[in-house]
Amino acid sequence: AVVVVVAVSLFVAPTLVSAEEAVTRLSDATFEHFIDEYEIVIVNYYADWCRFSQMLKPIYEQAAQLLGDSVNARLAKVNCDEKDSAGLKMSQGITKYPTLKVYRQGKPLRQEYRGQRTATAIEAYVRDLVSEPIQLIEKEEDINALVTKHHKLIFGVFPAQPNAEQSRMYAHFAAVSDTLRDDCHFVALRSDSVTAPRVTFKSPSEERPFDGNLDSIQDFLSWARNEAMPLVREITFLNGEQLTEEGLPFVILFYDPNDKHFVSQFSRIVRSHFQDYRGRVNFITADGDKFTHPLQHLGKSKKDLPVLAGDTFRHMYLFKNAKRIHKVDIFQRFVDDMLNGKLHLELHNPTGRATADPYADEYDDYTDEEDPEQGNQKETIRDKLDGADDIKLESKVAAKTVQRAESESKQRAEEYEKEKRERKEVAGDNNAEEEVEDEFVDEDHRPVVVSSVMQRLKPGKNRYSILRNKDEL
Repeated sequence: AVVVVVAVSLFVAPTLVSAEEAVTRLSDATFEHFIDEYEIVIVNYYADWCRFSQMLKPIYEQAAQLLGDSVNARLAKVNCDEKDSAGLKMSQGITKYPTLKVYRQGKPLRQEYRGQRTATAIEAYVRDLVSEPIQLIEKEEDINALVTKHHKLIFGVFPAQPNAEQSRMYAHFAAVSDTLRDDCHFVALRSDSVTAPRVTFKSPSEERPFDGNLDSIQDFLSWARNEAMPLVREITFLNGEQLTEEGLPFVILFYDPNDKHFVSQFSRIVRSHFQDYRGRVNFITADGDKFTHPLQHLGKSKKDLPVLAGDTFRHMYLFKNAKRIHKVDIFQRFVDDMLNGKLHLELHNPTGRATADPYADEYDDYTDEEDPEQGNQKETIRDKLDGADDIKLESKVAAKTVQRAESESKQRAEEYEKEKRERKEVAGDNNAEEEVEDEFVDEDHRPVVVSSVMQRLKPGKNRYSILRNKDEL
């Protein structure tokens, strides 16, 4: 007998789709159902006339092809010039093209995609979004590199052989990490040398342990949410665009990365006394070694750190002595005066204020807040005398800085007026005086008030077409 064996292949070749078909076109009618269908959806809001949209199109389509059906995620697009998408353009607040908004299970994330405009970068970003919410590491030393990469994270250390209670605590850690995965990075380590779980919030400038009961998921969630979405945030060159797009004024502390005491003090004071200011102002910390240009714009340098300033994206207002912010009533008055426009009014009407600095009479009355790490050490007479000498020296240096700034401002104003007169003579235009807003005139009266430079962290023209007129929407 002859046995014939027939091999039947069960392999089915994947269906190949074109690059254009890999990206799903959405409209007002199809949008809600589509974003609810997948765990992650990225939507590209574009316009055909926008050259940046045209540049992104093949890259975006290639990223969709790379993802394929391998993850529960899709890339979609909305043509904002089409009539059937007019509602989406309005409801999603589209003011620039292309805008890449990210949705998880039908809900928009607080952050847009702002990464590299390459197919592999977009693919990697999507795969990261659908990955496990907790990153596991093998040794505690690995955490430093992750803090540098993610800028903020919540780090949990757990026993390698947990008992029932400790297993429940890890389950709570995992549940909260899933809830807040889009707001903070979560990292865990299991170790044989650990007998009890511990959890810590870490950033490049701060470290705060969770002192509550990890067995209570509500306690831990409340703490983690406050840390993941803090009132005080660190600005970097990666998130600067996002922070400025929120449109809120900054109160920004430039700090010395080698001395984190003032960062901790600033954060503690803001968390304790400025909760009601959430949504009205962004409290920001900035590495003074990296953000040197704003410091120079304020007439300061790294040797002057810490430096505290308010920034409305039109002008920056220097709070002269950042070390005195624990005088909360004075600090709060400074913030209020920036928000209610009083500082701006006094800038343009300098004769309406009693002194060049409305807080000048407050600075020399302060004593530094005690450092909690110093215990109950008492200040000696020599310490007080040394402190007084330091204050006098700081005052002299500040006075010289102000005088230098005033002199430079007047010189720039004179040069500007001279150039404007020359332009007027050449043009013969009687209205030349009104052709631009004269910022230099203001500078005569504001030795510690300057035009904002942080606004330059806003979207660059090399990436977007900006809708500047509200009617364009």
